[in-house]
Amino acid sequence: MKINVLCDRCFIVGCCCAIPLMFGCDSKKNPNQRTYESSYNSNSTATESPQDRAYVDNSLNTGNSPYEKKEPSIEDNPFYNNSLRTGSSPYTSYGKSASDESQISVSTSANSNCDVVVIIKSGGEIARNAYIKAGGSYTFYVPNGTYQVFFYGGKGWNPNKSMPGGLAGGFVANESYSKDSPVSLTYQGLTYELIPQPNGNFSTQQSSASEIF
Repeated sequence: MKINVLCDRCFIVGCCCAIPLMFGCDSKKNPNQRTYESSYNSNSTATESPQDRAYVDNSLNTGNSPYEKKEPSIEDNPFYNNSLRTGSSPYTSYGKSASDESQISVSTSANSNCDVVVIIKSGGEIARNAYIKAGGSYTFYVPNGTYQVFFYGGKGWNPNKSMPGGLAGGFVANESYSKDSPVSLTYQGLTYELIPQPNGNFSTQQSSASEIF
């Protein structure tokens, strides 16, 4: 049984346009009108230091606050570029014992910026789980039975991140939660291709961290 993904994520691209403003000005100067430039003259008694001279031509763009604090970027997170090896099991698996009666295979797109943790549940418990890097693939071997496959995607793996259910380990950016409907396998193989395809026969359903974990 082979399942192709119709689409995984959509991005909204916004555009903005600049509206030119027309200003009129009078070339005749009023000698009785002082501007803020004219209030500064060469009679200042301030002492200019070498450090001051280094910034004499420096300025900010109009509208910028000189005291504005820069918001931290998600890319500054120390785990932003961290990942696990494909096939690693970040969480403890419970449930049925190892068997190769049936199999579930998952492959991901090399063009994706996100990795994915595939979590297979049986009877409400995590029976199998594996980390798959973008462009990688992995095959789970399971006993015959009924399973539900969940997909936890994201960027930057933090092994210390607290997750629901008392588990540890999660992505720091671009998190997504999706799932397939439960499926029964009896000496069968099930394949998921997490690759956007115009005529795919499968589209994941929305899920949540509390449902997955």
